[in-house]
Amino acid sequence: MNELLNKYWEGHTSLEEERELKNYFNGNEVAPEHEIYRSVFNTFELENELEKELNFDAFAKLAPVEKQVDRSKVRVLKGLGIAAGFAALLALGSNYIGTEQTKADLGTYEDPKEAYYATVEALQLVSSKFNNGRSNLKPLEEINNKTDKVFKIKK
Repeated sequence: MNELLNKYWEGHTSLEEERELKNYFNGNEVAPEHEIYRSVFNTFELENELEKELNFDAFAKLAPVEKQVDRSKVRVLKGLGIAAGFAALLALGSNYIGTEQTKADLGTYEDPKEAYYATVEALQLVSSKFNNGRSNLKPLEEINNKTDKVFKIKK
């Protein structure tokens, strides 16, 4: 038995030899010099029994809990989405039904002189609006001049 124990402590025993050691230490005929090893082999046996009884999973708390999805809610939401899509299409389509395609007047001119005068008139309108905007900036120009004097900035 001493040879078998030495072989066990060195890690060279087979599974059958380890079973023989467990049976030896679980039995009643253990030699007095081997009594100190009995608790080691009994502990292995107790751990196996506890694992079988508890069926403990160390990673159970880390695993995410899967929630049951209520399939009726999913179906209702899908149905509402489809119905909303059809309602949007119906609303957009009803705007186009019954409307006639009319030729839009884009302001085109047949006569080049007439087109020229219309263009000049439009540019004069834009110019007058632009000049009105510039006149509103006069107070800012005065503020800039005064800050230039305070900070002694030369242009």
